[in-house]
Amino acid sequence: MKPFHVLHFLAVILIANATAPNDSLEKSKFVATNEWQEIAEGQGIPQGLHVRINLSTGKKEAKLLDDESASETTPATEAQEATESSLSLVPGQEVEDHGSRQSAGGSLGGMTLEAIKEALRDIPANDYKPEDATVSGRYKSYSQIKQELQDANVELQTDSEIMGALLGRFAKSVSNEQELDVLFEDLRYLAHQIDNALEFIDRGGVEQIIWSSLNRTGEQQQRVRVQALTLLGTLAQNNPKAKVSLFERDASAKLLAALGRATASEEISAALYAFGSLVRKFPFAQRQLLTPHGYSLLYEVWTKPVVELKVKVKALQLVADVVEDYLSVTTESSPEPIDAVTVEQYRSTRLTEGLEKTEFCKHAGQFFQAHRAALVADEHLADETVRALRSCRTLCRPLWSECALFRHTLLVLRNNLDHRLSDDPDLVEYRTEIQLNIDDFLRELYDNGRPKDEL
Repeated sequence: MKPFHVLHFLAVILIANATAPNDSLEKSKFVATNEWQEIAEGQGIPQGLHVRINLSTGKKEAKLLDDESASETTPATEAQEATESSLSLVPGQEVEDHGSRQSAGGSLGGMTLEAIKEALRDIPANDYKPEDATVSGRYKSYSQIKQELQDANVELQTDSEIMGALLGRFAKSVSNEQELDVLFEDLRYLAHQIDNALEFIDRGGVEQIIWSSLNRTGEQQQRVRVQALTLLGTLAQNNPKAKVSLFERDASAKLLAALGRATASEEISAALYAFGSLVRKFPFAQRQLLTPHGYSLLYEVWTKPVVELKVKVKALQLVADVVEDYLSVTTESSPEPIDAVTVEQYRSTRLTEGLEKTEFCKHAGQFFQAHRAALVADEHLADETVRALRSCRTLCRPLWSECALFRHTLLVLRNNLDHRLSDDPDLVEYRTEIQLNIDDFLRELYDNGRPKDEL
């Protein structure tokens, strides 16, 4: 059997054996020429034409048989052509045999008509077929998803709606410590965004949650007070509008009272966090909090025996940051030009005068000397302490440069690092950096070159 190739265009020769068209279906008489012409739908054609059909579009065309081909047709091939030309392809109709009445064994191109019919059935149609249940069952419709979310009571809420729900939950969770922990954590997360912090304040969250929590007394309520102070610091951090709103709600008195009552390291640390968030880079807050009473509360942190050293260092760093910020704005050595209004705002705090009147340099020096042994044992805290003290050198140089014990403490820290320099190869660079910082501090205070070991 010869191979049969399906072509995009199929040309079929219809010979005189085709039946005559039905007159009732003719729209107009088809006049054949030597050129291909399109056959209109339902239009009848005469016998003995060359017809072709586009299987993709269903378009039918016809023309006269070529004279040359007709003359060369031999009687031997005429019967075969009559058989092969008997195939008529019309969409929507069965394949009909218009040729000579041969047995079912007749063939076209080496294939029987039955084989051609079977091959044509495998040609896919353009009609849309819906997916079977197996495929469509893999995916959920929008209505199904929506219904499932409703059944699970899941809703998309804005930050404002969530905050309103949290405020409403607070009254119901007053005595449940675990629920309060989750509630404060969620509020801190929201309060990191400036707009959310302002909305929390406007909706009465400060009075309802923070102030009421700070008023709780007793050791059992300490955790709640810590949470409230931490939330207060989060609201104020890098948010000038929130700071103003907090002071309008008596934040200075509330915070100073909380710091004065605190005795545990965790609570004092949370109070210092709130204190620092309010006063850093905000002269108005400095005038409110850095009063003689405020300074005295900070200095008391250094003398409380139950307070951890890292918390005491945190109090020193807070003052040092404020001093450094003040000097960077009010001195001519500022790397960037600062407008006169900002300079005046900082000068109105009278920061250096307040520190001098409350003897900051004396208290800071005593703290440094009293904790020499603890600082020797913790080089990280020693580094932070020296850096904080060095930020205040302009203000405190007259006192510290005349204090032999202060100098002795610096030398002890430096020489201890000398002895431990080779203990851990990974820490050599870090410990060397601390040493160099101490050396620079000694030169700035005593102005006599690299200090000698006096121990």
